[in-house]
Amino acid sequence: MATAVASSEDETQSKSPTISFIKSQKGKQLLIAIEYIFKLNKTTTTTKYWKCVVNSCSAKIHTDLNGHLVKINDDHSHPSEKETIEVREFREKVKQRAINETTPIPRIYDEECAKAKLSDTTTAILPSECEINTAINKARRAMTPKIPTTQLFDIPEPFTKTLHDDDFLIVDKMITRRQRIILFASREQLKMLLGADTIYGWNLFNLSMFDQVYTIHAIKYDQSFPCVLGLLPNRLKTTYHFMFQELKSIAIQMQLNFTPKSI
Repeated sequence: MATAVASSEDETQSKSPTISFIKSQKGKQLLIAIEYIFKLNKTTTTTKYWKCVVNSCSAKIHTDLNGHLVKINDDHSHPSEKETIEVREFREKVKQRAINETTPIPRIYDEECAKAKLSDTTTAILPSECEINTAINKARRAMTPKIPTTQLFDIPEPFTKTLHDDDFLIVDKMITRRQRIILFASREQLKMLLGADTIYGWNLFNLSMFDQVYTIHAIKYDQSFPCVLGLLPNRLKTTYHFMFQELKSIAIQMQLNFTPKSI
């Protein structure tokens, strides 16, 4: 998103233009002024020298190190880039949301499209979600914590909450030394599971850090609904017993009676 910066006195115009900054697709800073885009040419101890991104154009801008306008030569040899700027600003908004949120990228794209007041010309050149998905996913992955190699790791807060900011991490305990059990479920999933007459478990073995992924499903309306996702350290009877005791404790806290007739 472009951020406006107050300008100092202009040496070539009676009224200084407003300048702002956005990021290029490679993360480099670009300067926006009078619907044109400038890239950084060089920096000295006191001044930053910007030139138009069109190589054949001689327009230039000088700013101080804080981004305040010092001097401008706006003699461009090409039309303004209003639509290109709008596209860049749109991409930056989508990118920043993808970095700061866990919302699916297609949903972010659609929401920003709905909010943006783009001209018909800009809409015509706006890249589709598929066209920007790779770059946005790369930016998101760069900010995502590395996959741990042991069971001893912290779970980032965004992964412990639902999209509505409700609790999703319901159990995170050490059963024994270096034996950790983690359970995830939303409140709605718990209500369905704890009130079900028939439940069943499904597992996937031999993971890198945990022995298995264990999911607990509730049968309702003759359909199977996944309700709890668990990471278990082993396949011992005591571990399964511990897991269900934790679920019974949660049921008591929710004032529900967890007594399935069939497992």
